[in-house]
Amino acid sequence: HSTKSPDPVLSFDCTAGARQLAVGMANGMLAVRTRPKKRYNVGAGNIVGHGAGAGGPSLPPRRQRWQAMLTASSYRYFLRGQNTKLTREQLEDTTVAVASKPRKINLKPFDKSLKKFRYREALDESLSTRDPGVVLAVLEQLCAHGGDGHALQAALSQRNASRLEPIMKVLCKYVADPRTMKVSVPIAHAVFDLYSQVVGISQEFDTKVLQLYERVNAEVKAQDELIKLQGMLEPLLHAQYNSSSSSS
Repeated sequence: HSTKSPDPVLSFDCTAGARQLAVGMANGMLAVRTRPKKRYNVGAGNIVGHGAGAGGPSLPPRRQRWQAMLTASSYRYFLRGQNTKLTREQLEDTTVAVASKPRKINLKPFDKSLKKFRYREALDESLSTRDPGVVLAVLEQLCAHGGDGHALQAALSQRNASRLEPIMKVLCKYVADPRTMKVSVPIAHAVFDLYSQVVGISQEFDTKVLQLYERVNAEVKAQDELIKLQGMLEPLLHAQYNSSSSSS
Protein backbone atom coordinates (compact mmCIF):
# COMPACT_ATOMS: atom_id res chain seq x y z
CA HIS A 1 0.00 0.00 0.00
CA SER A 2 1.20 3.49 -0.79
CA THR A 3 -1.07 6.29 0.32
CA LYS A 4 -0.94 9.84 1.63
CA SER A 5 -3.08 11.25 4.42
CA PRO A 6 -4.11 14.89 4.74
CA ASP A 7 -3.73 14.86 8.52
CA PRO A 8 -1.29 13.30 10.96
CA VAL A 9 -1.70 9.51 11.40
CA LEU A 10 -2.42 8.30 14.94
CA SER A 11 -2.82 4.58 14.30
CA PHE A 12 -2.97 2.06 11.48
CA ASP A 13 -3.42 -1.68 11.04
CA CYS A 14 -3.76 -4.17 8.20
CA THR A 15 -5.36 -7.59 7.73
CA ALA A 16 -3.54 -10.87 7.18
CA GLY A 17 -1.93 -10.72 3.79
CA ALA A 18 -1.95 -6.90 3.86
CA ARG A 19 -5.00 -6.77 1.60
CA GLN A 20 -6.82 -4.11 3.63
CA LEU A 21 -5.25 -1.14 5.42
CA ALA A 22 -7.05 0.96 8.05
CA VAL A 23 -5.62 4.37 9.01
CA GLY A 24 -6.86 6.57 11.86
CA MET A 25 -6.05 10.27 11.61
CA ALA A 26 -5.89 13.09 14.11
CA ASN A 27 -9.09 14.74 12.85
CA GLY A 28 -11.14 11.65 13.78
CA MET A 29 -11.41 10.23 10.26
CA LEU A 30 -10.89 6.55 9.48
CA ALA A 31 -9.60 5.62 6.04
CA VAL A 32 -9.84 2.01 4.82
CA ARG A 33 -7.94 1.04 1.69
CA THR A 34 -8.44 -2.33 -0.06
CA ARG A 35 -5.94 -3.74 -2.49
CA PRO A 36 -7.51 -5.72 -5.37
CA LYS A 37 -6.67 -9.39 -5.75
CA LYS A 38 -4.10 -10.41 -8.29
CA ARG A 39 -5.56 -11.96 -11.42
CA TYR A 40 -4.06 -13.95 -14.22
CA ASN A 41 -5.13 -14.52 -17.81
CA VAL A 42 -6.39 -18.00 -18.71
CA GLY A 43 -8.03 -17.04 -21.98
CA ALA A 44 -6.78 -17.47 -25.54
CA GLY A 45 -5.83 -14.89 -28.10
CA ASN A 46 -7.93 -13.66 -30.96
CA ILE A 47 -10.41 -15.92 -32.70
CA VAL A 48 -10.25 -15.83 -36.45
CA GLY A 49 -13.29 -16.69 -38.60
CA HIS A 50 -13.53 -19.14 -41.44
CA GLY A 51 -12.73 -16.46 -43.96
CA ALA A 52 -9.62 -15.25 -42.17
CA GLY A 53 -6.49 -15.56 -44.21
CA ALA A 54 -8.56 -15.89 -47.39
CA GLY A 55 -9.60 -12.31 -47.57
CA GLY A 56 -12.72 -12.88 -45.47
CA PRO A 57 -13.69 -10.72 -42.51
CA SER A 58 -12.27 -11.72 -39.14
CA LEU A 59 -14.30 -11.87 -35.93
CA PRO A 60 -13.64 -9.37 -33.15
CA PRO A 61 -11.10 -10.50 -30.56
CA ARG A 62 -12.40 -12.88 -27.90
CA ARG A 63 -12.97 -11.37 -24.53
CA GLN A 64 -10.30 -12.54 -22.14
CA ARG A 65 -11.32 -14.56 -19.12
CA TRP A 66 -9.88 -13.63 -15.75
CA GLN A 67 -9.83 -15.72 -12.61
CA ALA A 68 -8.67 -14.97 -9.11
CA MET A 69 -5.30 -16.42 -8.20
CA LEU A 70 -5.70 -19.53 -6.02
CA THR A 71 -3.60 -19.05 -2.87
CA ALA A 72 -3.46 -20.60 0.58
CA SER A 73 -5.61 -17.78 1.94
CA SER A 74 -8.60 -19.18 0.01
CA TYR A 75 -10.78 -22.06 1.21
CA ARG A 76 -10.87 -23.48 -2.34
CA TYR A 77 -7.11 -23.96 -2.11
CA PHE A 78 -7.59 -26.86 0.34
CA LEU A 79 -10.39 -28.46 -1.71
CA ARG A 80 -8.47 -28.71 -4.95
CA GLY A 81 -8.33 -32.16 -6.50
CA GLN A 82 -10.96 -33.75 -4.26
CA ASN A 83 -13.61 -34.00 -6.98
CA THR A 84 -11.19 -34.88 -9.78
CA LYS A 85 -11.83 -38.32 -11.30
CA LEU A 86 -9.09 -40.50 -12.72
CA THR A 87 -9.07 -41.23 -16.42
CA ARG A 88 -9.10 -44.74 -17.84
CA GLU A 89 -5.37 -44.58 -18.56
CA GLN A 90 -4.68 -43.56 -14.98
CA LEU A 91 -6.89 -46.36 -13.62
CA GLU A 92 -5.08 -48.94 -15.74
CA ASP A 93 -1.67 -47.56 -14.80
CA THR A 94 -0.26 -49.60 -11.93
CA THR A 95 2.25 -46.90 -11.03
CA VAL A 96 -0.51 -44.51 -9.91
CA ALA A 97 -1.19 -44.90 -6.17
CA VAL A 98 -4.79 -44.22 -5.14
CA ALA A 99 -5.34 -43.62 -1.43
CA SER A 100 -8.38 -45.42 -0.08
CA LYS A 101 -10.90 -43.54 2.01
CA PRO A 102 -10.69 -44.24 5.75
CA ARG A 103 -13.41 -46.55 6.97
CA LYS A 104 -15.84 -45.27 9.51
CA ILE A 105 -15.53 -47.10 12.82
CA ASN A 106 -18.89 -48.30 14.10
CA LEU A 107 -18.82 -47.93 17.86
CA LYS A 108 -21.10 -49.79 20.21
CA PRO A 109 -23.71 -47.77 22.13
CA PHE A 110 -21.79 -48.07 25.41
CA ASP A 111 -18.58 -46.93 23.70
CA LYS A 112 -20.37 -43.83 22.40
CA SER A 113 -21.70 -43.08 25.88
CA LEU A 114 -18.22 -43.46 27.37
CA LYS A 115 -16.81 -41.00 24.83
CA LYS A 116 -19.53 -38.52 25.81
CA PHE A 117 -18.85 -39.07 29.56
CA ARG A 118 -22.34 -40.54 30.15
CA TYR A 119 -21.16 -43.19 32.56
CA ARG A 120 -24.55 -44.31 33.89
CA GLU A 121 -25.93 -44.77 30.39
CA ALA A 122 -22.81 -46.69 29.35
CA LEU A 123 -23.22 -49.14 32.23
CA ASP A 124 -26.93 -49.61 31.51
CA GLU A 125 -26.24 -50.27 27.82
CA SER A 126 -23.56 -52.82 28.69
CA LEU A 127 -25.95 -54.58 31.07
CA SER A 128 -28.58 -54.72 28.32
CA THR A 129 -26.23 -56.85 26.21
CA ARG A 130 -26.35 -59.62 28.87
CA ASP A 131 -22.70 -60.35 28.14
CA PRO A 132 -20.62 -60.57 31.35
CA GLY A 133 -17.43 -59.89 29.40
CA VAL A 134 -18.82 -56.61 28.07
CA VAL A 135 -20.11 -55.59 31.50
CA LEU A 136 -16.78 -56.29 33.19
CA ALA A 137 -14.91 -54.46 30.40
CA VAL A 138 -17.09 -51.36 30.86
CA LEU A 139 -16.67 -51.53 34.63
CA GLU A 140 -12.91 -51.74 34.18
CA GLN A 141 -13.01 -48.66 31.95
CA LEU A 142 -15.06 -46.83 34.57
CA CYS A 143 -12.51 -47.71 37.25
CA ALA A 144 -9.71 -46.38 35.04
CA HIS A 145 -11.46 -43.12 34.08
CA GLY A 146 -10.12 -40.17 36.03
CA GLY A 147 -8.25 -42.31 38.55
CA ASP A 148 -10.21 -40.96 41.54
CA GLY A 149 -13.31 -43.16 41.17
CA HIS A 150 -15.74 -40.37 40.24
CA ALA A 151 -16.72 -42.13 36.99
CA LEU A 152 -17.53 -45.38 38.81
CA GLN A 153 -19.54 -43.56 41.48
CA ALA A 154 -21.47 -41.65 38.82
CA ALA A 155 -22.33 -44.91 37.04
CA LEU A 156 -23.43 -46.76 40.18
CA SER A 157 -25.29 -43.95 41.94
CA GLN A 158 -29.05 -43.19 41.82
CA ARG A 159 -30.18 -46.78 41.29
CA ASN A 160 -33.07 -48.68 42.78
CA ALA A 161 -33.19 -52.37 43.63
CA SER A 162 -34.26 -53.48 40.14
CA ARG A 163 -31.40 -51.58 38.48
CA LEU A 164 -28.89 -52.91 41.03
CA GLU A 165 -29.93 -56.53 40.55
CA PRO A 166 -28.01 -57.18 37.26
CA ILE A 167 -24.87 -55.62 38.73
CA MET A 168 -25.12 -57.76 41.86
CA LYS A 169 -25.75 -60.80 39.69
CA VAL A 170 -22.49 -60.23 37.81
CA LEU A 171 -20.61 -59.66 41.08
CA CYS A 172 -21.97 -62.83 42.66
CA LYS A 173 -20.78 -64.85 39.69
CA TYR A 174 -17.34 -63.33 39.14
CA VAL A 175 -16.23 -61.93 42.52
CA ALA A 176 -14.25 -65.10 43.30
CA ASP A 177 -12.92 -65.68 39.78
CA PRO A 178 -9.14 -65.07 39.77
CA ARG A 179 -9.33 -63.71 36.20
CA THR A 180 -11.83 -60.97 37.11
CA MET A 181 -11.16 -60.52 40.84
CA LYS A 182 -9.08 -57.40 40.18
CA VAL A 183 -12.18 -55.65 38.75
CA SER A 184 -15.07 -57.25 40.62
CA VAL A 185 -13.72 -56.69 44.15
CA PRO A 186 -13.39 -52.85 43.83
CA ILE A 187 -16.84 -52.75 42.23
CA ALA A 188 -18.31 -54.65 45.18
CA HIS A 189 -16.66 -52.22 47.62
CA ALA A 190 -18.09 -49.26 45.68
CA VAL A 191 -21.59 -50.75 45.68
CA PHE A 192 -21.56 -51.30 49.45
CA ASP A 193 -20.13 -47.83 50.07
CA LEU A 194 -23.04 -46.29 48.17
CA TYR A 195 -25.90 -48.56 49.27
CA SER A 196 -24.96 -49.84 52.72
CA GLN A 197 -27.77 -47.77 54.28
CA VAL A 198 -30.47 -49.53 52.20
CA VAL A 199 -29.63 -53.02 53.42
CA GLY A 200 -32.75 -54.46 55.04
CA ILE A 201 -35.17 -52.29 53.04
CA SER A 202 -35.33 -54.18 49.73
CA GLN A 203 -35.72 -57.94 49.80
CA GLU A 204 -34.22 -58.35 46.31
CA PHE A 205 -31.09 -56.43 47.25
CA ASP A 206 -30.77 -58.31 50.54
CA THR A 207 -30.95 -61.63 48.67
CA LYS A 208 -28.12 -60.63 46.36
CA VAL A 209 -26.06 -59.36 49.28
CA LEU A 210 -26.50 -62.71 51.05
CA GLN A 211 -25.49 -64.61 47.91
CA LEU A 212 -22.41 -62.41 47.53
CA TYR A 213 -21.49 -62.99 51.18
CA GLU A 214 -21.79 -66.76 50.80
CA ARG A 215 -19.71 -66.68 47.62
CA VAL A 216 -16.96 -64.64 49.26
CA ASN A 217 -17.06 -66.71 52.45
CA ALA A 218 -16.70 -69.94 50.47
CA GLU A 219 -13.73 -68.51 48.59
CA VAL A 220 -12.07 -67.39 51.84
CA LYS A 221 -12.48 -70.86 53.34
CA ALA A 222 -11.01 -72.42 50.20
CA GLN A 223 -8.04 -70.08 50.39
CA ASP A 224 -7.51 -71.01 54.06
CA GLU A 225 -7.49 -74.71 53.19
CA LEU A 226 -5.00 -74.09 50.40
CA ILE A 227 -2.72 -72.17 52.77
CA LYS A 228 -2.85 -75.05 55.27
CA LEU A 229 -2.06 -77.54 52.52
CA GLN A 230 0.84 -75.37 51.41
CA GLY A 231 2.17 -75.34 54.99
CA MET A 232 2.01 -79.15 55.11
CA LEU A 233 3.75 -79.61 51.78
CA GLU A 234 6.60 -77.16 52.35
CA PRO A 235 8.48 -79.30 54.98
CA LEU A 236 8.11 -82.41 52.83
CA LEU A 237 9.41 -80.66 49.74
CA HIS A 238 12.21 -79.07 51.72
CA ALA A 239 13.28 -82.45 53.18
CA GLN A 240 13.17 -84.08 49.76
CA TYR A 241 15.30 -81.28 48.32
CA ASN A 242 17.88 -81.63 51.13
CA SER A 243 18.10 -85.41 50.71
CA SER A 244 18.55 -85.17 46.98
CA SER A 245 21.26 -82.50 47.35
CA SER A 246 23.15 -84.49 50.00
CA SER A 247 23.10 -87.72 47.98
CA SER A 248 24.49 -85.94 44.95
